[in-house]
Amino acid sequence: MVAKGPEGEVIGTGFYRDGARVAWRRFRKEIGNFDSDFVERAIQGALTKRKNIPARRILWSESDGMPGLVLDQYGKYLVAQITTEGMENHWGLVRSAVENVLQPEGIWIRRDASGRKLEGLEMQPGEAVGKIPEKPVLVKIGEMEVWVDLRSGQKTGTYLDQQDNYGRVAQEAKGRKVLDLFCHNGGFALRAAQAGASEVTGVDTSRPSLELARQNAEHHGLKVRWAQEDVTRYLRTCRKGEYDLVILDPPGLVKSRDSAESGSRLMAELHRSSMKVLARGGVLATFSCSHRVGSEELLRMVKQVAQEERRLVQVKCTFEQSSDHPMDPAFPESRYLSGFLLEVA
Repeated sequence: MVAKGPEGEVIGTGFYRDGARVAWRRFRKEIGNFDSDFVERAIQGALTKRKNIPARRILWSESDGMPGLVLDQYGKYLVAQITTEGMENHWGLVRSAVENVLQPEGIWIRRDASGRKLEGLEMQPGEAVGKIPEKPVLVKIGEMEVWVDLRSGQKTGTYLDQQDNYGRVAQEAKGRKVLDLFCHNGGFALRAAQAGASEVTGVDTSRPSLELARQNAEHHGLKVRWAQEDVTRYLRTCRKGEYDLVILDPPGLVKSRDSAESGSRLMAELHRSSMKVLARGGVLATFSCSHRVGSEELLRMVKQVAQEERRLVQVKCTFEQSSDHPMDPAFPESRYLSGFLLEVA
C-alpha cells in the first residue's frame, strides 16, 4: 500500500493491516513492490553496512526495509523472528532470497515474540529449515567464544546488541570486585573475569541462562559466582560499598506509556540500590533498552538518584547499541539501547 503526506507527496510503500497496533509499516521510500528483486537488494545492502563477524544482526526490521523481521547470524546458522502479518505473508519469498544470498546450513524460525499479539498474530512453535542443532552451538560474540541456544534462548538465541560495549566495560574490571546484574548468559561477567577482575558475581533469575553462563565460564576456565536470584532481593543482601564495578543492564522496564511511571520508578530504585553497594570511586555501567528511556532520560534519572544518595557522578563514556543494529531517524523505536559508564564518588 502506498502512503502519501498532506501535500500529496509519496511517503513510501508499506504493509497495511487493519486493526493492528501499527496499521502501516513502510518497506521502501518510493512506490514499488515487495518482490524477490527488492528483497535480495535489501539483503545485499544490509550486508554492506555490517562488519563481517561470526555473530551479527543482518536484518533489523524497518531499519533495513523488512518490517516485522529480525534476522541474526550465528556462524553457519541463522535465526529469524517474525512479528507482522506482512512478513508472514511474504516469508516464503524472503526465505528463498536469504538462502540464495547467505547460504546458511539452517534457519531457525521463531514466532514467539510478544509483539505478535499487538499485531493480532498467534504465537507458534519454532520451525527449522535445514539443519539446526538441538544443543547450544559455539560462536564468537564480542571477541569471546560462547555457547548459544539457538532454539530456546532469549530473543534469537542471545543478545547481540552489546557486542561493541563488552570490551569497554571489561577495561574497567582488572583488580576490581565486579557485580553483573541481569547477567543473562554472563556477557559482561565473563569478560570482566577474563580481563582480570579480582572477583565476579553474575545475578539473574533464569536458570537456563545461568546454566549457559556456567558452561561458558568452564569453557574458558574462568571463576565466576553465579546467583539465581531476583536482582532487587539480591541487592538487599549486599554490604554497603561491597563492589568496585557494578553493571546494571535490566530488561525493558518501560515498554509502553501505561508502564512509564512504574517502570521508571523501578529503574530509579535499581540505580539507588546499585549505588549503595558501589564503593566510592567505583564505576557504574548502566543501560536502558527502552526507546522511551533514552540517554537524556537515563542520565537525568542517574543524576537525581546520585543527588539523593549524596554521590557525585562523572561520565567516562556513553554507550549505544552495536553497529549491526542501525538506527533509522524515521523510525525512532529503532534506537532503543543507551547507556553510560560512570565514575561514582
